[in-house]
Amino acid sequence: MKTPHPKAPFFLSGLAVVGALVLGLGVGRYLIPSTESRSESEITSRMRAGGTHDEVSPRESGQTSTKNPLVRKVSRRPEDTKEEQRTALATILNEGSPLQRTRDLLSFIDSLDNQGIAEVVKTFREAGWVDFNRGEYSLLISAWMTRDPYQAMSDLDKNDPDGWTRKTAISAWASEDPDAAYLAVQGLEDEGLVNDWLVGLVEGTARNDPEGALAIMQEISSKETNLEALREIVPEVVIRGHQFAGEWMQLITDPRLKKEAATRIASTMGRRDPEAASLWAESLDSSELRREASGVIAEVYAREDLDGAKNWVQSLPGDSLGPAASKVARLLTRKDPNEAAIWLRQLGNDPSLDDARIRFLQEAGKQDPETALENVATLSRAQDQERYYRDLLSRWRKDDQDAAVSWATSHSELLPPKVLRSILPRQK
Repeated sequence: MKTPHPKAPFFLSGLAVVGALVLGLGVGRYLIPSTESRSESEITSRMRAGGTHDEVSPRESGQTSTKNPLVRKVSRRPEDTKEEQRTALATILNEGSPLQRTRDLLSFIDSLDNQGIAEVVKTFREAGWVDFNRGEYSLLISAWMTRDPYQAMSDLDKNDPDGWTRKTAISAWASEDPDAAYLAVQGLEDEGLVNDWLVGLVEGTARNDPEGALAIMQEISSKETNLEALREIVPEVVIRGHQFAGEWMQLITDPRLKKEAATRIASTMGRRDPEAASLWAESLDSSELRREASGVIAEVYAREDLDGAKNWVQSLPGDSLGPAASKVARLLTRKDPNEAAIWLRQLGNDPSLDDARIRFLQEAGKQDPETALENVATLSRAQDQERYYRDLLSRWRKDDQDAAVSWATSHSELLPPKVLRSILPRQK
């Protein structure tokens, strides 16, 4: 079951969400020993032996000393009650500084044994803090997954149907141990259309192994889950560059999935680096994919740099020219219909450009019907010309009947007879 991501309050910025998640994954890698090697952390053992948090060096704990007295209190007394832990956690979450809040939370997590962190996760959930503190919650469950993954998964499977939580949890584990995570999710069901266990598995695996993540994704039979997993894997593909993205695309065997991947990569890469995206698009192994990707890239490119997009489209081969020109024509016409008309004529007379010409006519007809009508004849098919002469003149007549009739009369030799009769006033 998918749960919408609520708007965070003032103390949780977007940067805090990302930073907390990254730091949360780091907890398992650098600070927390696995349950297979030790049942509890070295730091917790020293506390139970009578040491204090302050006696542990920053090198041993991985943390800087915290200014939050409640965190220090829990660190000194692991046997503190659930209510005291809840109070300490509430104090941390209300810390105004995102960086200090993260430091305090890491110190708090570091003071807990496996059972303790399980209780804190439960408290977090029961207190209703998840929707407003997702960054901190992701850190908690990521740390729990790296410490005691099987217990964490069992709890989340039974008690937390939130798809985001399941995805975040298994993603944290898969980024550390994809093989174990892969085996653990086999047979796990999920409510709703999307299996978030599998989506998280793909997402976490993709951080270090996009090819391996693709192999997992191609095993998924559910279309909805497959497409959601693709959304998570694309950023990891794009960040590795256009050459890697081209090679990765070659590994996709399902034509439907390949087309969807091409569209998503084109959009993401186009926003990051339009020139690299164009090189990637040229490497695609089918004209259909090149057309699809070029159209997406052209629209993204044109929103950022209209002149650059125009020049890029003019350099495209014939099988990719039409869709890309269509996207640029729409935006260029909104800016200047006359410039758009000249640019489209420069691209030639290929019928594949008809869609771009139609986009031009639709946009130009709203602001400059005369320029639009003067370019209807560039359409390659007579029936399309008749349709747009009729539509443009009919719309213009509603706004300015005299101007529309005057233009139709002076250009009667261009208009199909049926169109001319429909525009000229009836003789009484």
